[in-house]
Amino acid sequence: MANKTSLSRPLLSLGLSLLLAGWVACKPDSGKPEAAATDAGTGTTATTQPGQTPAAGDQTAPGQPAGSTASAQTPADPADAKVMDAKDLPAVVAKVNGQDIKKQDLLQGAQAVQIRLAQEGRPVTPSVDFYRRVLDQVIGVTLLQQDAKAQGMTASDQEIQQQLAQRKRIFPNEEAYKQALAKAGMTEAKLREQTRDEIAVQKYLQSQLANAAGVTDQATREFYDQNKKQMEAPERVHVRHILVRAEQNAPAADKEKARQKTEALLKRLQGGEDFAKLAAENSDDPGTKVRGGDLGWITKGQMVPPFDQASFALTKPNELSPVVESQFGYHIIELLERQAAGTLPYEQVKDRIGQLLKEQQAQQKIANRVRELREKAKVEVFL
Repeated sequence: MANKTSLSRPLLSLGLSLLLAGWVACKPDSGKPEAAATDAGTGTTATTQPGQTPAAGDQTAPGQPAGSTASAQTPADPADAKVMDAKDLPAVVAKVNGQDIKKQDLLQGAQAVQIRLAQEGRPVTPSVDFYRRVLDQVIGVTLLQQDAKAQGMTASDQEIQQQLAQRKRIFPNEEAYKQALAKAGMTEAKLREQTRDEIAVQKYLQSQLANAAGVTDQATREFYDQNKKQMEAPERVHVRHILVRAEQNAPAADKEKARQKTEALLKRLQGGEDFAKLAAENSDDPGTKVRGGDLGWITKGQMVPPFDQASFALTKPNELSPVVESQFGYHIIELLERQAAGTLPYEQVKDRIGQLLKEQQAQQKIANRVRELREKAKVEVFL
């Protein structure tokens, strides 16, 4: 699935990556190599794995601080499972040491969770319980932000500018950037202020994790051996593509023009011209054209059906597909590599397992700090 390009509140973005990762994904990232894939024609990149490995030990349950465990995820009160309309949320959903957490903050966090769950094929309908679980994590992030400020963590103007520039680069042009700002109800000045807070919290977390223990080779090997069945990867292909966009409801003449352009590009490729160069110059997929059209590794069912079928019909490296039509327009696909289904070797996944274990350690350490802060804080919840 593709990620939605947005300018969500930076603090929530940070918090979701650190605090919600333990429960939003019931199957956390495994030690398997990631495959950067782009939904055909969307221009946005999604991260997929050839399979996913459950983390060793208990899983963190929704609504609990990251690192905590629960045996069930069903609300104790059936009323809490009922759908809740966002308009029924109070304007201020909580106070943390006197600081308001507003309805909009909660809705942005909830939207991010919904997107991530939808990407994993597990859509969720917002309920009272769902909002409370997200709010619990937002409270944790707010506590970290307050502690960072209390410890004098700051961001320089240069750091802020660099992060803003990086954030802006995800948009194809200035107009799209400004539209995203407006949609998020945000000004550039407000985004700058929130980016300052985000960097301060990042520095704070780095200081908190400075003494974290490293991951040994023995630990990664034990994880691999204990999760052998989860190291099995389905058949996958590494492809790149060129997209000539044509909307489904476009006039027939426009669609025919796009098809002819694609056919002409295919003939140039068959004549020996460089695929990456033609993709960079002609593809209408902004997310991949900068990489010469490279989609990375994809598995069956990941892409839209016509694209998926054409990709897996290719059998030899550098083999080209005929022109493929999808709801996004017309594609030319080239096979770079093909990998049969099977168990991934330890050496191939060792680094990813190590990264996973480090992230688990970091999550636990941060969760412990949130608990410490919450024990001393005055937290009022109005939901």
